[in-house]
Amino acid sequence: MLVATTWWLASCSGAHEPTQTASATAHAAVAPTTNVPALLNSSIDGLRSRLGAAYPLPAGYLDPLSVGVASTDSLLAFRTGGLQLVATYNAHTRQVHDLLVLGQQEDSLMGRASLRSSARDYLVLPVFRPDNPNRLLGLRVIATAPQ
Repeated sequence: MLVATTWWLASCSGAHEPTQTASATAHAAVAPTTNVPALLNSSIDGLRSRLGAAYPLPAGYLDPLSVGVASTDSLLAFRTGGLQLVATYNAHTRQVHDLLVLGQQEDSLMGRASLRSSARDYLVLPVFRPDNPNRLLGLRVIATAPQ
C-alpha cells in the first residue's frame, strides 16, 4: 500500500504536464521592447523628454489606488515600445511615484517591459480592474531604492 501511495504522489507532481513546458517557452519567447525599470526615479519632465508627448488616459480609466482619495498626485499616459504606461507623479515636486504598465497578459507585460519579479530595486504588483476584480488591468512598478 505504501508503494502504491508513493507511486501515486509521484505521478501527480505535475512536472510532466505539457502546459507547464508551453508556458515556460511562451515566457522565454517574449522580447523586451521597453526598459521600464530605467524609467523609475524620474521626474515627469524627464519621462516626457525620454518618451515624448503624453497621451490622453485610456477611455474610462480609473486608477484603483486613487478611488475616493484626494491627493496632489497627477496621472499622465505614455506609449513606448508597444506598451501603454501611466505615470503617477506629485504635481508639486514633479517626482514620479510609480508606473503602471497596462495590459492583460502578465507574462507578456513582464517580458516586454524588461521586468523581473526578483528585482531588488523595484516591486512589481498586479493591479486588477475595479469593475472586474478577476481581470488584470496591468502591472504597477514601484521603485524601492534610488537608482
